[in-house]
Formats: sequence, C-alpha cells, structure tokens
Amino acid sequence: MSGLRGTPLRAARLVRNGLMLAALAAGLAACAPHRGDLPPPPPPPPAPAVPAVPDTALRDAVRAQWDAAGEVGRGLDVTVTDGRVFLTGRARTADQRVDAVRLAWQPDGVQEVVNEIQIDDASGLTDAATDTLITTRLRSRLLLDLDIKSGNYSIETVNQTVYVMGRARSQAELDRVLAHAREVPRVRRVVNHVRL
Repeated sequence: MSGLRGTPLRAARLVRNGLMLAALAAGLAACAPHRGDLPPPPPPPPAPAVPAVPDTALRDAVRAQWDAAGEVGRGLDVTVTDGRVFLTGRARTADQRVDAVRLAWQPDGVQEVVNEIQIDDASGLTDAATDTLITTRLRSRLLLDLDIKSGNYSIETVNQTVYVMGRARSQAELDRVLAHAREVPRVRRVVNHVRL
C-alpha cells in the first residue's frame, strides 16, 4: 500500500512542477519582444579613417615646405603616421621651431602636428618658465572649451608671444581660440597661423 500512496503524491508534484514551468515560460514569453516590435539592428561601427593623402606624400610635402623657406628644416626630422605629423630634432632658435611647426600644418591632409623639437637657444630660465606657464594655461582653456576641438591646434609661446597654428573648423571656433589666447595673463602678443 505504501507504493500506492507515493504515486498520487508524486503525480501531484509533477503536475505542480509542470504548471509552474508552464507559467514561468508564459511569463518569459510575454516579456520577450515580438518579431515585429524589434528595432532595426544598429549600424556596423565605422571603418577606421584612412588618411586622404598617403603618409609618405605628407612627409615629403612638409619637407618641401621647409626647403622652400630656407634652412627651417636644418637639424629637424619629420615622421607621419595616419595624417599625424611628428616633429623632432634640435632647432637653433625658437623662431626656427615656430616656423617648422607653422609650415608643417600647411599641406592638405595634415590631421595633427605633434611638436617635440628642442631648442638650443640660451634664453633665461625665467623666460622659459613664463612661456611654459602661458602655453599650459592656454592649452587648459582650449581643452575645457567644449566648442573647440583642441587637437586641431598647436601652441608655441616664445618671449610671451603666443603662436597659434593648426586648422579651425569654423571662423567662430578660431575667434574663440584667439580670445582665449589673449585672455591668458602675461601674454604680450598673439600671432595667428591657423587655416580655415
């Protein structure tokens, strides 16, 4: 008789578990979106940007700009990767470094100029510290201004004269950059070499 008692109890448990599974499945089905309610799949991520101008052509164009300007490129080297121009070497003067950076922005296809040129100039420690402070303050202002794409600009400060180089997205953006440069304390002059 004990075998008979376990059978109805066991059958009741199976029925109860089956009903719970059916209810759970129905609840999950109600939560799932219907085929017609699905949003379209997201577009595939964009392919990496390919520079419009080959890197070797940009490198040669920068060197040609330097050669046309005289001895601007003397002691300097240029490397281009994905439209980013990297300048290295030792300039005899701060003016040579400024000219090298300004001319590096000239060829079409340049996305960014990274200036790592060192100066052999023997200007005083105080002058160099002041120039560095001015450059740092201006870079900070540009980074914090959401209406400016700061990576499009190179900033050089020599004897409290700020040289702004690069490419502006619009005249309004350029005006904002120049206004920030003029507002930095101790700036004597702002020289604009930005292309639109």
